[in-house]
Amino acid sequence: MHDVIIVGAGPAGLTAGIYCARGGKKTMILGNIYGSQQSMGGLYENYPGFPDGIQGIELSERMLAQAQKFGAEDQMDIVQKVVHLGDLFKLKTKNWHYECKALILATGSTHRTLDVPGEKEFITKGVSYCVQCDGALFKNKNVAIVGYGNGAARAVLYLANICSKIHLISPREKLVAESIYLDHIKNLSNFGATFGAQVKQIMGDESVKGIEFEVGNTPRSLKVDGVFVEMGMKPNTDLAQQLDLDMTTGGFVKVNRMNQETSMHGVFAAGDVTGGRMQVTTAVGSGASAAISALQYLG
Repeated sequence: MHDVIIVGAGPAGLTAGIYCARGGKKTMILGNIYGSQQSMGGLYENYPGFPDGIQGIELSERMLAQAQKFGAEDQMDIVQKVVHLGDLFKLKTKNWHYECKALILATGSTHRTLDVPGEKEFITKGVSYCVQCDGALFKNKNVAIVGYGNGAARAVLYLANICSKIHLISPREKLVAESIYLDHIKNLSNFGATFGAQVKQIMGDESVKGIEFEVGNTPRSLKVDGVFVEMGMKPNTDLAQQLDLDMTTGGFVKVNRMNQETSMHGVFAAGDVTGGRMQVTTAVGSGASAAISALQYLG
């Protein structure tokens, strides 16, 4: 029996673990820190306190060590099932069963991927899913953005002042986004776009060197130093759905942003699984808020 179990070992979950353990509660963190978006994010130059930047893996390891220092336990088990029984929650993994009085879901979200050759191979070597995290690494370089909607439009505008050339490759027939974004994009001199395109391969050796795609049946290619994928996010909500928690229209776990409470008493959620601005810093803040609420719930 634990007072609090935190499902997820990204920045939100690890921060919640630090707060709960430091608050004197028997705390368990379930999840693999090396599988989190933070750990796979490469170099973070915008996380406060590290003027020279810090690798995502190191940041995750430091956060876990801090939680362990205050007594938090951790296991790399993946939770397969969760059941609410009165005042308790029972969680099942492949290897064990756990029980707790309060539950914090920090299961994160997964970037929708292209599923093409070269994508996995060049993650952190030119393939990125976060312009705010990695855009500065491509200063004065040529990059491709693959995607659509507001996410792609914001990525174009963010990179326009950093990169030498930005080329949007979109599977849609046009860029549909908020008018203010489109108006700004029209004035860019270093922007190009190809619509109705299907990416076939990301090329490179030690890092990304180019991208191949088709428009209709016509093969095309571009020489680029980086590829930013903006195909949207898919929240990891399997456990939330098992508990029948309320969800937002976008498919994220619905929470009270003041305290990270979900629609079920004793269950809190934090980080990317709740939507919003998906940054390490915002995940840390929501993880702290969820933990404080859990501590208050437990008395």
